[in-house]
Amino acid sequence: RKPHASNLARPAMAALASASAVSLGALPRASALSRQQRRAVPARGRRVVTRAAVETAEKDPLEDLKVGAAKLVISLLPDEGGLRWVGGLLPSKFKSTFDGLVTSYKKQMLLALNGDEERAGRALTSIFKDMLTAYSGQIIGTPFEFPSHHLAIREPFDYYQMANAYIGSLIEFDRSILRYPERWSKVQAQLAAGDNVIMLGNHQSEGDAAFIPLLTEVSHPGLGEQVTYVAGDRVVTDLLCKPFSMGKNLLCVHSKKHMDDDPSLKSAKMKQNLNTVKEMQRLLKKGGLLIWIAPAGGRDRRAPGGTITPDNWDPAAVEMMRKLGTKKAAAKTHYYPLAMATYDIMPPPATKEKSIGEERVVNFTGAGLSLGEEIDVDPATGEWAKGLGEDADMAEALTKYVLAKVVDEYRAIEACNVPGGGPVALPEGAIRPTRPPSVPVF
Repeated sequence: RKPHASNLARPAMAALASASAVSLGALPRASALSRQQRRAVPARGRRVVTRAAVETAEKDPLEDLKVGAAKLVISLLPDEGGLRWVGGLLPSKFKSTFDGLVTSYKKQMLLALNGDEERAGRALTSIFKDMLTAYSGQIIGTPFEFPSHHLAIREPFDYYQMANAYIGSLIEFDRSILRYPERWSKVQAQLAAGDNVIMLGNHQSEGDAAFIPLLTEVSHPGLGEQVTYVAGDRVVTDLLCKPFSMGKNLLCVHSKKHMDDDPSLKSAKMKQNLNTVKEMQRLLKKGGLLIWIAPAGGRDRRAPGGTITPDNWDPAAVEMMRKLGTKKAAAKTHYYPLAMATYDIMPPPATKEKSIGEERVVNFTGAGLSLGEEIDVDPATGEWAKGLGEDADMAEALTKYVLAKVVDEYRAIEACNVPGGGPVALPEGAIRPTRPPSVPVF
């Protein structure tokens, strides 16, 4: 019984484009880490790319001098006032966004640090100075352009660590949840054996690419550094996202939503999407690949009544991942449903926006991950295909089945992600993730 879905020749590109990955986050590493803390940051499997970019403009011969001067000025900023002054020099459409973010982050640091103004100011200044240092290269220097397959940049500037410091400082670990640690261990064993793992999940906040690294760093060392995220337009073009994206392994796609923004670029975008599919095939053939993809094509949104439910998925995106992972040439591939409860740490706008450069607000609260049981995606043997007729749409049936598993897992962990909430009991099979060494203590 063959699935009712397109083969790879039919827009595998379009299917991939309909699935967005993480929006990755908005901000940077913390220079407040001591040398001892930096040594504690996991480096297992570290891959370094110095500048795997396609530079779209001729480099200014004085660029390095200008960027160096800007970084020197930033390093000398004494306090919050200095941050706001430099933020006022950002491109006009980002000025108010940055200023609002400084205000929001400072408020949440006061909550995290029990109202200690001195420590909150120190945390804000340290983290945001590093953020501005990262942005200076994008604004004054040659903007980084992402290839189809991007490897995390860890040296000379550790963009992966900057995300852990910024987003990790917003996580209330005493209220956070990591469910089914034994399943995460199984994933590690499968990767170590040379198998592939594809996690199909919901997507809630700009910081989602940091939560697997942060919540598994102590219990499952090195796993977070192995994830490759399927990343859409926003995370590789929005100025406030790009430094975070540079610190993650990415398979970059242009989404349907942004494909026609500039008609003159549509052909190039489609070509890159095709290259991304080819690269994904190559990586799956090699084996040992861990992919995270959000088949909804964007972030979940809060309903008018205040509830949050993982958004519906695109069956074409799920079917494409099934086909890619089950091709004869691919190494054995395992599929898991993954639920994330991360919405309110970096809540998205109330409505879906097409433009780049949205307002940023942050909250200090818990976060949760719940990994469902491995799913057999074979229509001949999978639980989801039993009892279906010959004419059933197999792609849609599989999508509904996996999404239902994600919703079930999400309901078990969602209580942890309520700002200002009280104690959160651990659901069955869950542990409390330990605050990792990569999150600085101020």
